[in-house]
Amino acid sequence: MDRLRALECFRKIAERGTFAAAARELNMTPGSMTKHINALEDQLGVQLIARTTRRMSLTEAGETYLARITGILDDMTDADETVRDLNDGPRGRVRIAAPMSFGIRQLSPMIAEMIDAYPELTIELELNDKVVDLVDEGFDIALRVSESLPNSSLIARRLCGYSRVLCASPAYIAKSPPLTRPEDLLHHNCFVYTNDSRPGFWTFVDGQHERSIQVKGRFYVNSSLAKRDALLQGCGITLTPRLVVDDLLQDGRLVSLLDDFAPRELGLYAICAPQRHKLRKIRTVIDFMVRKLRVNNDQSIR
Repeated sequence: MDRLRALECFRKIAERGTFAAAARELNMTPGSMTKHINALEDQLGVQLIARTTRRMSLTEAGETYLARITGILDDMTDADETVRDLNDGPRGRVRIAAPMSFGIRQLSPMIAEMIDAYPELTIELELNDKVVDLVDEGFDIALRVSESLPNSSLIARRLCGYSRVLCASPAYIAKSPPLTRPEDLLHHNCFVYTNDSRPGFWTFVDGQHERSIQVKGRFYVNSSLAKRDALLQGCGITLTPRLVVDDLLQDGRLVSLLDDFAPRELGLYAICAPQRHKLRKIRTVIDFMVRKLRVNNDQSIR
């Protein structure tokens, strides 16, 4: 039995949930993968995976074994890539987690340029507005939008600013109470983004002072793109990344509000584990994003 290959098979099955999906990713046949798992279980003398005709799941022994071998396999991969980096350019697979709206409107075109510039790189991009766990979910880099990041053992690099705009449709403004100061938002139907660190708390800068308003509304959602669609229906107001609605502001389908009270700017950060940051491919990807974002967006995504 190829012990290392068997461990790779076991881990991939646990990640993907089925033998077939794991086999496709490792470019193997399901039958070959089954043989590796059977041999591994025979050698250990325990069942790692409970299989039925409809589903599979890790046994208690399998869960324990997976937790122990994951770090070992990651360390081996890191060692291989570190040595290759001494002579080669950036190469290999980089898994990136990014917010949905930024990924669609900014990151996807950037990645197309990146893989053209570095032929040995493969990018796996997952778009999701939730906060992912880098280690447990197997990501090399996570992009996060935040006012600030909590202290942790992870390495974070600020890529650029991330501007937001308060906006609504002309139809909504025409039928709604006057809006001349942040406190007036208390009388409006505000769409709330639930993935914020403090959902419903909107902060505006007035000269040297800040005003935080806890807004309420009838639409709570974890997607900025969903808020964009709701805005066009003329039923509410929201604070959203400018990149999500910039085209609608330009053609007049939406209008910006309270322009004298700027929303507090957020930052876009690239986060990775310390041992992954040492790899050339990870540093190359982050450096590329920094260059493109700062050149194309003049230090801030608008």
